[in-house]
Amino acid sequence: MKYILFTLWAVLLWGSCKSIQRPYESENKILQESFTYQDRDRTYWVYIPAKNKLQSPAPLLFHLHGGGGTGKSTPNLTYNQFNKIADREGIIVVYPDAIERNWNDGRSQNIKPKNKDVDDVGFIVEIINTLKQKHSIDDSKIFTTGMSNGGFMSTRLLCDRADVFRGGAILTASISEEYLPLCNPEMPVAVLVMNGTADPIVPYKGGNVRLYKNGKSRGKVLSNDDFLQFWQSKNNCDASPSNIDLPNKDKKDGTTVQISTYSNCKSRGALQFYKIDGGGHTWPGSRQYLNKRIIGNTSREINACDEIWTFFSNLR
Repeated sequence: MKYILFTLWAVLLWGSCKSIQRPYESENKILQESFTYQDRDRTYWVYIPAKNKLQSPAPLLFHLHGGGGTGKSTPNLTYNQFNKIADREGIIVVYPDAIERNWNDGRSQNIKPKNKDVDDVGFIVEIINTLKQKHSIDDSKIFTTGMSNGGFMSTRLLCDRADVFRGGAILTASISEEYLPLCNPEMPVAVLVMNGTADPIVPYKGGNVRLYKNGKSRGKVLSNDDFLQFWQSKNNCDASPSNIDLPNKDKKDGTTVQISTYSNCKSRGALQFYKIDGGGHTWPGSRQYLNKRIIGNTSREINACDEIWTFFSNLR
């Protein structure tokens, strides 16, 4: 019974709970859009700031939900922080919906029967093409981020379509050993990685992704160190990064943060790593969406959304 309840929680944990903070108040609403792709009805949600705030052309940010989540509920995970950034910076934020709430991120063990032949890379690129018919989009500023299943899917987007995505921020994820040989980006791409050392679901040191200790494997993944080395090599960055330890602002959250920046990458390439020491399967600065004994600590040292957008906005 315990395993059944936890599996149910795991299916719902990425974005189905109501925010415990006061919702962000904006005159703009997140709107649902849809089209047919691969003979399937595909949906996504878009947040667009007011016309007088929207950049032209506008940067485009995809925030991909985790396994079991939905596009509509994803902003709740971060207390709508990306929507706040959109209003401030004039960007468009997109929250797509996966088939059966599960992205085809390159892990065959993670695929549900209805997802087996789903081309989620093509679907997301088609969203970009559709938005371009209505809005002026800056082709040089298209980004993706996500945690867990959404993080693995963001990695796949960088692997498959580095020609489209300028950069990606990967949280509580890396890349599966199965998909690694297929990851051959056409060009260097900017990568930010943000992983917790005490993640109980996606192991920091690599191995099998499991929703609970003795559960079914959801794919064997690279260690965080190997994942960084992979992108360091692809982007031809210096092997040794410069490290900064952030002040421990919250002594009660059980985490500290170190930022590692890799220098002298190829043009378009960039690599930065946020080591969340003591952090769990969580989004820093967001909701503690399940008990710590299930998902680990949520860091209060940083706000991941702000750090992600700073990384993206500083790319040249």
